[in-house]
Amino acid sequence: MDGNTKGGGHCEALKSYNLCKTLGAGTFGTGMIVELKHTGHKVAIKILNCRKMNTVEMEEKANREIKILRLFIDFIHPHIIRIYEVIETPKDIFVVMEYCQNGDLLNYIVEKRRLQDDEARPIFQQIISGVECCHTNMVVHRDLKPETCYLIPNIM
Repeated sequence: MDGNTKGGGHCEALKSYNLCKTLGAGTFGTGMIVELKHTGHKVAIKILNCRKMNTVEMEEKANREIKILRLFIDFIHPHIIRIYEVIETPKDIFVVMEYCQNGDLLNYIVEKRRLQDDEARPIFQQIISGVECCHTNMVVHRDLKPETCYLIPNIM
């Protein structure tokens, strides 16, 4: 990101990136599309605001998630979003990951209104493949739902 981001605290941590677009915001943070300055490669960044984690339980959960995410840095599996980097600062946690430009499964299902078995089957097989890989690595996805499953071009 360049120096124009709100709060200014992101500038140093994200100096290698240019902001492209904000994807959305949630309770603890924001999702953005950014591009690497030196390559132009687009990635997604999830920015988690540490100040909004105001209980010990929230902090512990965030720390567990960071440990899990770090396990998957540069891990390559065709059905798991790639994590490139996790950056921690006193104010924020930045998770740099693969950007899936085709959106999520929920929007795809809503748009199509219904998936035929022949279309749903390979999607389901890919989800199971990713979940199996997580379980093999002693990781449980605890938030598996259509809006957290992202589409890659070959299933469209």
